[in-house]
Amino acid sequence: MSPDFFYSTGRILRCFYRISTLITTPLRDDDILQKILDEAVDTMGFHMGVVCLLDEKKEKLVTKAVKNYNPEETKIAFSESLNLKRHDCLMTKVAKTGNYIVLENSRTDPRITLTDHKITNRYKIGDDFYSAFCGPLKIKDDIIGIIAMWYEKKTKFPPEVVNTLLAFANHASIVIHNLRLFEDNRQKIKRLQVLQEAVSQLNSTYALDKIHEIVIDNALRIGDADRALMYFLDTEKNKCLISTGEQVFLDEENIYYPKIGQSIIKKTLDTETIIVQTPLQDQDTTPIFNGYPSEIAVPLKIKDKFKGVLYLGKKHGGYSKDQKDTLDIFIINAAVSYDSAIMHSRLSIEAKSLKTEVEILKEKENELLGFHNIIGNSKKMVDIFHMISDVAKHDTSVLIQGESGTGKELIARAIHRQSARKSKRFVEINCAAIPGTLLESELFGYEAGAFTDARKRKLGLLEHANEGTFLLDEIGEMNPSIQAKFLRMLEDNHIRRLGGIQDIPIDVRFLFSTNKDLWHMVDEGTFREDLFYRINVIPIIIPPLKDRIEDIMPLAYHYIEEFNTKLNKSVKGFTTGAEKILKRYPWPGNVRELRNIIERIMIFQSISTLITSDNIPAEIRVAAPRTPEIDTSKLSSLSSSYPIDYRSTIAGLTNKIKKEILKKALQVSRGNKAAAARQLGISRYTLIRELKKLENNLLNNATP
Repeated sequence: MSPDFFYSTGRILRCFYRISTLITTPLRDDDILQKILDEAVDTMGFHMGVVCLLDEKKEKLVTKAVKNYNPEETKIAFSESLNLKRHDCLMTKVAKTGNYIVLENSRTDPRITLTDHKITNRYKIGDDFYSAFCGPLKIKDDIIGIIAMWYEKKTKFPPEVVNTLLAFANHASIVIHNLRLFEDNRQKIKRLQVLQEAVSQLNSTYALDKIHEIVIDNALRIGDADRALMYFLDTEKNKCLISTGEQVFLDEENIYYPKIGQSIIKKTLDTETIIVQTPLQDQDTTPIFNGYPSEIAVPLKIKDKFKGVLYLGKKHGGYSKDQKDTLDIFIINAAVSYDSAIMHSRLSIEAKSLKTEVEILKEKENELLGFHNIIGNSKKMVDIFHMISDVAKHDTSVLIQGESGTGKELIARAIHRQSARKSKRFVEINCAAIPGTLLESELFGYEAGAFTDARKRKLGLLEHANEGTFLLDEIGEMNPSIQAKFLRMLEDNHIRRLGGIQDIPIDVRFLFSTNKDLWHMVDEGTFREDLFYRINVIPIIIPPLKDRIEDIMPLAYHYIEEFNTKLNKSVKGFTTGAEKILKRYPWPGNVRELRNIIERIMIFQSISTLITSDNIPAEIRVAAPRTPEIDTSKLSSLSSSYPIDYRSTIAGLTNKIKKEILKKALQVSRGNKAAAARQLGISRYTLIRELKKLENNLLNNATP
């Protein structure tokens, strides 16, 4: 017997005490097992030693600590394990039976197997003779592992030595068991803390993307897993949603679907129970991720039409009962959060829908503010609608300006309908449509005998409009001689009929409209400056249709409805291509031109449901506004000597430019004035008026 075995009782007790205190040290479990083995080998005088613990399935002995192994032997020991079924050796016999084995002579002991010889050769344990002790680590009848120690020479093991070794093994078993209990409790506490934090995070949000992230991040921590995903199935649409925590997507390309059908996710969906799959079990499913064979799937019971599953996968190890229970509790809370988020989303959608309906009603209110089908969603038109509402409350004069066809008369009628005079007459007159002499009699009326054909008294329109609203359209065309009399009427609030001597008081709210630049006319002397200031108290400038593109389609659809009723048709709208053409066209005739084009299309084109780009007239399709480059040096040679008459020089150049542009447009259109006007982006009326102006200028400048 080796002299190392002659130890004192005090030495043994101190050894037992030291390993007992290890349970309270802040060391890792593997480090504590190493300390236990070091104490055993050093105190008992052995040469080498190893501690192996059984895995969770109690099928393998896994090395946890070695003593006096060289680096190569240590690497081999920790990389390999002994399978209780396949490997027959001293250590597996002890692990299976729970009985210790004392080996005094390796040459003669019949219990030595081929596996033992391989082990001794691999780790160079002795040559011809060696002795060993291999004892079970167990708590009552529950075997948790073995401790084996070798001595380099043949040795006798007296009963008191064996009892001491067994006592040490039992004491070490208690320490290891307590360590496991402490570790399990630490892990349980850690998982409960994670659960508490996760539930708090879930309760703080209604965002589905955030919930996905919270569930996956915390499930990975609870399950000590490496991969995770959330799988949601819409049972009505048979579509699946995948969330990996980093991205959320519909599996429209069926990337995951084939794998799902053969996985534990499908089994969990069908059974609505937690399913666990490990590499040691018979594989009746296919892993979702290659290289992550240990899987768990937890059903997520969401209300209504959705089914869900939390999936975890990891490379090594399994899932404890506590992990499964904690995941189950966590997913129950997650399901509540998903239900709340879905309900919140629906309420938000309903709220947005109500808000949208209110906005639509508000837009309708803006559109119909004038009560005369004034369609407009653009900011410019909405501002005008609100201006109408404001100015309608007062009797102040309003000057409505805008290009031909923009709807100046509708604006005027809207002001009247919103005013306190809405129950009284609305009278309008177009100053450009009535010659100057007749315009005066139409406005002021006349007494019998005032002129040759005046056989009886006639009330003028101003008198007829008393207490109501009067619109003078195209006020810029009013004859200068009438302008003076009209200004006097505005200032005195009374009229005198032609041929009469009596002043007749009137109470009229005046509105004026024009498509001309009255400032320029005042500058030219063709419109009285004092009258301009008298009528331009509140100006309303209507933008052309080309400057409010967003109003084109609402107007177009409005006219479709109008002509569907008139022509007994059922046109629904426009194709995308047709809409692009309508938005691109500059609409020189503005709203009036748009209405006429829609009417023409619906009368002459064979349309079933939608108006296509082919249905739109060719001149609209090909029209594109462009500004030609003009070489002004060829139009006039300016004198190098100054001073010059600026106004007459500019007027002359302007007339020459106009003449060239109009001449070219008529040449391209072969004399067709309507076509020429469309080429220039103006109305036919404007073209004719410009031609007459040029003709008058030539006559006025002609020498006798």
